[in-house]
Amino acid sequence: MNSRCSIAIFAVLLVLTGPAMAAFECPRPEIGGPGVISQTPQEQQALGKVLAGSDVENHIGVVVADLQKRYPGVSDSEIVNYLLGAYCPVVAAMPELSDTQRTGKVEQFAATLFRLLSAQKL
Repeated sequence: MNSRCSIAIFAVLLVLTGPAMAAFECPRPEIGGPGVISQTPQEQQALGKVLAGSDVENHIGVVVADLQKRYPGVSDSEIVNYLLGAYCPVVAAMPELSDTQRTGKVEQFAATLFRLLSAQKL
């Protein structure tokens, strides 16, 4: 895992667990430009729902392979930012979860994603 990916991890955890531990809030997505995976909000929303389902590790693997095929040279940090950007709003919309539970779900997803990327399992 490169240093940009480590920075992305820190940024996500800071947003999710911020110093005041305010209400749950998802990181803001990057908007267009070089090095940014671009898909429509509808595509990202559909992806978030897939990632929120069962068999997360397999879904992550399939999605990452697809992104790497469509965006040759995509970095791990771009993948992390994109997948967290798709997953977090789905978790935020789960009314049955408390903010602490939402944070836990996103942190667990991020940990799985980072583990798979660093193990080059994808």
